[in-house]
Amino acid sequence: MSHTVTLQPFGVEFECGEEETILAAALRSGISLRYGCKHGGCGSCKVQLREGEVDYEGEHATAISESEQDAGLALLCCAHPSEDVVVELPDDYTEAELQPRFPVREFSVELAQKNLVTHDTMHLVLSLRAGDRVEFGAGQFIEIAAPGSDEWRAYSMANAPATNDRIELMTKLLPGGVFSEYLKQRAAPGDQLSVRGPFGQFQIADTAAPIVMVAGGSGMAPIVSMLADLAEQQSGRDIVFYYGARSRRDLFWLDEIAALGRRLPLFRFIPALSEPQPDDVWDGETGLITDVIRRHSDSLRGAEGYLCGPPGMIDAAVAVLKEKGMFNSRIRFDKFLSTASY
Repeated sequence: MSHTVTLQPFGVEFECGEEETILAAALRSGISLRYGCKHGGCGSCKVQLREGEVDYEGEHATAISESEQDAGLALLCCAHPSEDVVVELPDDYTEAELQPRFPVREFSVELAQKNLVTHDTMHLVLSLRAGDRVEFGAGQFIEIAAPGSDEWRAYSMANAPATNDRIELMTKLLPGGVFSEYLKQRAAPGDQLSVRGPFGQFQIADTAAPIVMVAGGSGMAPIVSMLADLAEQQSGRDIVFYYGARSRRDLFWLDEIAALGRRLPLFRFIPALSEPQPDDVWDGETGLITDVIRRHSDSLRGAEGYLCGPPGMIDAAVAVLKEKGMFNSRIRFDKFLSTASY
């Protein structure tokens, strides 16, 4: 059974099945709503319900409290309609915003390459069928069906939008993860996979402002995509990229980043090790990436921030950027949420 969802003040309607979330149904219907993680952790899709009831059974809706639910707020990425519902969008929405720049599609792809770039991070290259193309913005992500299960996993694209005949991903190999175990045990070049997307609104603003990028772990992927896109545009913006890793064995793609830096005239890359090991050969920065940002930054008033990685790192880095004068409205981030089954 499906229910009608109405988006006010525009009167836009779409159907949502009881097993779908409201956000998933909107995206399936070609309607673009604001969201971030799609998994209940960031709160970007929180809105006011005017009519109807929703439930969160089976969802990890950590970004909405019981008191907020009692006040009629809903987290669209986790909310299942129990009846027809009316959603009141925030005042700063426009009807044009509901039209996605890159509609969500499902693709058949072939696993062309898989390469370990650290002890627990794998670089994947997925080839599209001849003549097919995936249109996306740098910073967006796709979902990939985990073979042997009915689950999908989300990964940011690491390639530039200009190289749209393939999809490149950075995947963290997690113990027991359904997609991670497939990659470790059975995956082989030539495997046929299903992906869908693009998703997400983590993208570079079209301004001339200085850019501060911060990443950790596989959060490297969307940042590299953004850098590659800026290089394609021959951008002259001032860019600094801080990357936090535990030890030397957790650092990767240093040569690739250096190559991108040679195409960006005002680019600095500052990696840091938080827990360098005795046998690490390293003369770079050490300590928490937030402390490194503090040491290297003067006033960031007027700059823009783009952050991707674990939630704790992002929360701490956002605080430092604001401490240095960056406006909250100019900070964009993508929190990589992990679960035991991811």
